[in-house]
Amino acid sequence: SGLNDQTAGLMGLGGGAQSLVSQTAGAFGRAFSYCLPPTSSSSGFLTLGAGTSGFVKTPMLRSSQVPTFYGVRLRAIRVGGRQLSIPASVFSAGTVMDSGTVITRLPRTAYSALSSAFKAGMRQYPPAPPSGILDTCFDFSGQSSVTIPTVALVLSGGVVVNLNANGIILYNCLAFAGNSDDGSLGIMGNVQQRTFEVLYDVVGGAVGFRAGAC
Repeated sequence: SGLNDQTAGLMGLGGGAQSLVSQTAGAFGRAFSYCLPPTSSSSGFLTLGAGTSGFVKTPMLRSSQVPTFYGVRLRAIRVGGRQLSIPASVFSAGTVMDSGTVITRLPRTAYSALSSAFKAGMRQYPPAPPSGILDTCFDFSGQSSVTIPTVALVLSGGVVVNLNANGIILYNCLAFAGNSDDGSLGIMGNVQQRTFEVLYDVVGGAVGFRAGAC
């Protein structure tokens, strides 16, 4: 095929028997990592058989019923360095790491607290209408630069993931959405993973994060 041919497809990296990770376990030891770039014009990478040093790590949650998924336990959310008062029980369903989903989905109570705190830190910008599932949106017209509060996700084991600015705002909106309740699985989507090397150490039972990797 010619050099200009564009190829698109899905690569299975989940925990199921058919995935590339499972099929290459003998060669690569069920560890892999990737880095999703902040913009489409920059490049990321995928590493099979990844080294596991240099990461902050949180325990990996697995389900025997759904072996495909790799999960983590979200414990808290910080906005502007301050931890939001969200009951720990809100996060009890767990959070799935999903590079195929764009937006991180939070339990309803957690999203409500995040949205309120973020709006408070963005008072200088007028609100804007919702954009699809994103409903915490702002009008940045006429602004030469925009200042946004920091957002950090605190995971089990005290791991703090300080999101890149590209992982906080999308289409002039807060790049998070709420589930309809507090009982369903959360999802950490690919926008929030941008610029981090995310490690899946399946044998070691850990998910790792290394900031500023791409």
